[in-house]
Formats: sequence, structure tokens, C-alpha cells
Amino acid sequence: MRRTAALAVFALVFVACSSNSVATTLPATTVPPNTSSTTAATSTTSLTTTSLPATTVTTTTVTTTTVTTTTVTTPSPGAVHVPFTSTLSLDIYGSGGPTVVLFHGGGWVTGSPADIAPLAEAIAQRSAVVFNAPYRLTFEGGGFPMTFEDAACAVRFAAAHTAEYGGDPDRLIVVGYSAGAQIAAVVALAGDTFDGDCLVEMNDTLPTRLVGLAGPYNTDALGPLLEPFFGTDPAVDPEPWRLGNPLTYLGRNPDLVVRLIHGDQDQIVPLVFSQYFEQQLSDHGYDVTLTVVPGADHGDIADPAAYGGLAVDAAVG
Repeated sequence: MRRTAALAVFALVFVACSSNSVATTLPATTVPPNTSSTTAATSTTSLTTTSLPATTVTTTTVTTTTVTTTTVTTPSPGAVHVPFTSTLSLDIYGSGGPTVVLFHGGGWVTGSPADIAPLAEAIAQRSAVVFNAPYRLTFEGGGFPMTFEDAACAVRFAAAHTAEYGGDPDRLIVVGYSAGAQIAAVVALAGDTFDGDCLVEMNDTLPTRLVGLAGPYNTDALGPLLEPFFGTDPAVDPEPWRLGNPLTYLGRNPDLVVRLIHGDQDQIVPLVFSQYFEQQLSDHGYDVTLTVVPGADHGDIADPAAYGGLAVDAAVG
């Protein structure tokens, strides 16, 4: 029953945006002249510098997608399965090199680390210790603030234990895909703000790099579609919405390096989300670039068999 409800809300979140009754509005976006964006050619992985045009969006249109969810209770092949909260365990790949914490997508209501295990393996093969972490989903004990507490705990746990696998705790990289990119952006910018069930106590852990893959960063633009996640109507109680939006934390963790990647054919999370986030980060002085991949759809960005290699390069290249 909960799985059915989760899938229904996931479809609602990304499909209802195309309805005339719900407008997804983002402020007009103009890429600052001192901000560079890169475009990956569809036939090669070489990148050329380009500039994004001014973008004004009043209504975001997306298409219907079919989502299949699978519950995974065993670790992925080649991974070490380790608890990091009293109820959740993550998969650890690789040895030596920087520390990478990876968050899957799924519209905040579905998905698991198994969905992006190929990306975790690809990053680990480049000499990194990868912590592929779950988080509680909207209808499975998650939502605000629990989902962010789990994500913050995973980052804290990785920093505390990466040396056991030869990892470098001072090179702490957070990578998120789709909804996981939004979650990753919050914890990367906010630092160790979200407390909760965790096997490592809160400390001053700060990620050094954020890699966002096709993320819907400004959750205000989704409006009532995320009421199940935040548990409130933003007009009645805006505080959870404010604290769960990465834009709230702009100015914190000022040394954070941010690399955003998005396909220009993404029909699930439109490119304007990354364009607007890049602009806001640049306006606040962050080292940020956006790589726009021509011809790439939503799933291509995290798939090592498609353009996921760009994510690997952004994380550890």
C-alpha cells in the first residue's frame, strides 16, 4: 500500500507540472558574464566553453514517466554493507583517494542505492572511497527533516570512517542525482546542521565539493507538489520549506566547489533548475560550473554507459 502511494506521489510531482492548474515558476535567469558553463558534445566527451542564454521560465512542462522501484536488502556485489544509523546501512566501495558520498534519486518517494550502484562502482574505480547511502523516503518514515538528517549522517559517517578504507577525510565530495542532488545540495551547503539518529555525533564536517546531477534544487518551484514531503502547506507553515531548500544556505560553506551536470533533453527535471541554481551560487561567490549535455535525457546523466563519465570526472577527475 505504501509503495503504491509513493509511486502515485512521484508521478504527481513530475507530471502535474504540465497541468494548467499548477504552474511551476522560477525567477528569470541570466547567467552572469563571469560564470562559465561547459557543453559536452553528444558524440564525444570533450567539453567546449559556451555561455547559456538568458532564460525566463514561468511554467515548466514535463512528460509522464514510468517508475519501477525495487527493495534491496543485500549489499551490491563488491561493496561492504555497513550501518550508519540504527535502521539504515550504506554500501562502501573502493579504497584510497578522496571520500565520495552518493545519494540516489527517486522523487523523494522511491529509489535505493542499488539504482546508482554502477555510478558508485565507476567512481570507486578511479581511486576513491564511495559511500552509497540510502535515506528515509517520504512515505517510509522520511520527509522533512528526517531525510536530511539521514543524508547529513551519511556525510558525517563517511568523514569519520573513510580512513579505515584508505580514504582522505579532507577531500569530502557529495554527489547526488535527481532528488538526491537536491538533498546533497542542502547538506553540502548547510554543513552539519541536521541532527538525528546517527552512529556518529555531530561535528564540524564540511564537504569540499558538490556534484549535482540533474537536480530540482529550488523546491519552492514545485509548490504544493511537495507537501507530502514537507508535511505542510507552504502558505500555512513555510519554515520546513525554507530549511529544506538549498538556496536558504547560500553563503555558508563558502569554499565549497560546485559542479552541476544536466542534459538539455531532460523531460523529468528541466534544465532551468540547474541554470537558476548556478546563477544563485555564482552571485554568492562560489566556484561553480554547469555542464549542459546536448541530447542527454534525465537518466543519461547518472549512467556510466551514457554520460555518467562526466559525473565521475567532476567528482574525482
